[in-house]
Amino acid sequence: MKAGIIFMYKYLYWITVDIRIMNTGNSPGDGAGNPRAGENNLRITSEIIILIALIFLCDILTPLGLAIWILYFIPLFLTLYLEWRYGTLVITGIIITLISASFFFSSQDISLLYAILNRVFFYLMLIASAFLIENYRTNAERLRRSEENYRILVEWSPEGIIVCRDDTIQYANLVFLRLFAADDTDNPVGRAFNGLIHPASQQIVRERMSQAAMGAQVRIPDVDMIRPDGSELRADLTMREIVWDHDTAVLIIIRPHCSG
Repeated sequence: MKAGIIFMYKYLYWITVDIRIMNTGNSPGDGAGNPRAGENNLRITSEIIILIALIFLCDILTPLGLAIWILYFIPLFLTLYLEWRYGTLVITGIIITLISASFFFSSQDISLLYAILNRVFFYLMLIASAFLIENYRTNAERLRRSEENYRILVEWSPEGIIVCRDDTIQYANLVFLRLFAADDTDNPVGRAFNGLIHPASQQIVRERMSQAAMGAQVRIPDVDMIRPDGSELRADLTMREIVWDHDTAVLIIIRPHCSG
């Protein structure tokens, strides 16, 4: 019996490590539309089922006074990574059913009233945790959709949009790439933004970028910019501070005076 419990704890540990590695860098809901999402979803479901079965087996083989069923929190929290909408609530119902069943199979070493109170209290904890997890999953999915909508909005904006940090372009949308005739061999990302500014305007642009990085919202009209082919483009620039990759950066919106 002791060897079986040790085996279960080791299995719980390795499953938890496996799930954590598999989901490194991903938030719940990130796998939507990903071909691997279905495989991961099936794999996590299998791990949860195996965990629940092992915990149930150990629960019925141990006395009522030994609260093995508290380990059900592990598969419950693993439902964070399930893409099924009501997966957490379904798993909670299954766990409650199994805890109720184990009450009749486990040997009695404490009073039945105390054992019932223990389980009822745990039921309430499970239900509360399930609703918290489900709420978190819902909010994470809403955030993912909001970020996706914002990305589409930025990508298809009629104005050029870039993100700069320390004068280096970190991101450029499609319009900016078209404005500056950038292709696979001439991508402005990673280049100095001031290198695209006419020398006569570089100083004022540099100063305004510093102000924007400190929280100011700045507009610079009639800035002459230089394209990779040497032609010039006059545009109005609007700048403000944003957070990009967990660090401060400057968002720049470029409104050309004429189409390029």
